Amino acid sequence: MIPISSQSPTLPSHNSLNYELLSLTAICGEVPCACSSHLTASESYRKKVVTSLTHDKLLRIFSRQHLRGYRLGVRGKRLLLQQEPARFEFYLSGCSDTNAIKSEVSRRIRLHRIAQTYVTMLNAGALIYREEKPPIFSPSARGPFCIEQPCFYDSREMKEAELETLKIRGSRMAGTLFTSSRVFAVYNSMEFLPVFEPQVEQRAKAMLEQIYRKKVSFNPKTSGLLLSDSVDTLRTLLERSQTHKRDHFLLHDGYEHFYFLTNDSYGEALLQMLCLPEIVEQVNAILRQELQPPSSGSHFEHDALTDSGAPVLFSYLPDIPRLFRFISAINFLKYSGIIVCFDFQADALRPLCGDSIELQIINFREFQETFNL
Repeated sequence: MIPISSQSPTLPSHNSLNYELLSLTAICGEVPCACSSHLTASESYRKKVVTSLTHDKLLRIFSRQHLRGYRLGVRGKRLLLQQEPARFEFYLSGCSDTNAIKSEVSRRIRLHRIAQTYVTMLNAGALIYREEKPPIFSPSARGPFCIEQPCFYDSREMKEAELETLKIRGSRMAGTLFTSSRVFAVYNSMEFLPVFEPQVEQRAKAMLEQIYRKKVSFNPKTSGLLLSDSVDTLRTLLERSQTHKRDHFLLHDGYEHFYFLTNDSYGEALLQMLCLPEIVEQVNAILRQELQPPSSGSHFEHDALTDSGAPVLFSYLPDIPRLFRFISAINFLKYSGIIVCFDFQADALRPLCGDSIELQIINFREFQETFNL
């Protein structure tokens, strides 16, 4: 048995994995144990950190009904509230889900979903701590605010917006990502297939647009962002698109652009690209060097044309509605076309292409080295 020190533990350094895991657990309520592997690649270091935090009673492991997650220990909660109340009091006070944590599987999965989203956002360079971000959803704060760095706000922060919270009750939205020029409504289906209640999500969309018109210094259209544990989810969504009515929000009635990214290093790199439109413009310019410009008079969804006139869709940042429209038009009109994607996306897209669509594949590792992502 390891003897427990009688000395009071101290708050870990901000630049350490110890602090990162402790603080994420505080703002999320419960972090799935598997998430720690996305914070460091070293399994031995990860185990050392978890052992240290649990030994000092700053963190504890909660396991029930095949769900394992990290929760704050009594010492950890006390330490964070005493030393950094501005960062953590919002999450560690009152009867909120992040403070008075329930054991029901559905509630825990929701906490896990938001925690996983936080890890993806953090690894992609978004600001996540309250004192670092403009108080966009605070009813007492006046805008407009200038967004200099990407900022992520979870669904609980969004509910600060007083009466507007009635519009997002029941929404599957995990949060909102603001960049210097764009706003993304963020959903995370984890290992499940997403299911949307269109009316609920339309109300949440209206609330979000109403908020940012008042609180931010630009007026973009909102885009959707769907996170998933597997790129195969993209294939399944497009395969079932003709029959599943609740996918109409995803494909038609929700957001003009609804991007699909995975909760891994690939998705984190692509999320950085979404936050840096100048990189997307550079990539598109490179891809168009061997192609003809798109036809301005065409109603066909495409980004360029081959010399023979075949439409080309750039789908390395998969935009689900655009993919759906492109594939549907190719099949309906009996055209041939090209989809440009990364190598790790090809296996999921290939079954959708049939004989009419060719995949042109970008080597992701070479791309990553070129653009330093």
